[in-house]
Amino acid sequence: MSPEPEPPTSIMKIELYRTILCPRCLYVSRVLKKIVADSPNLELETIEVATNLTRSRQAGIKTVPAIRIGNDLLTGLILTPQRIRGFIEQHLSDDASGQPRPDY
Repeated sequence: MSPEPEPPTSIMKIELYRTILCPRCLYVSRVLKKIVADSPNLELETIEVATNLTRSRQAGIKTVPAIRIGNDLLTGLILTPQRIRGFIEQHLSDDASGQPRPDY
């Protein structure tokens, strides 16, 4: 009897809304890049607000830096690595249906 195949791993997309001149955005970008580098199931997309005004407005972005996963936003003047990780982990524990993922 062969072992059961592992369930497919889905990729979670993280959107970072930023401006190039924002030092807080640079800091958050570095934190996110490190987190994504350590997690193969995460994908980071960086959106420059100044050149993507319509998309940013449609996403509900009112301040930068802003991290968006699905329909949820994390923004703030001070986004610590702990707050960022907590936001991501909260979403990793939920699958697309909003139910907690089983531990494999």
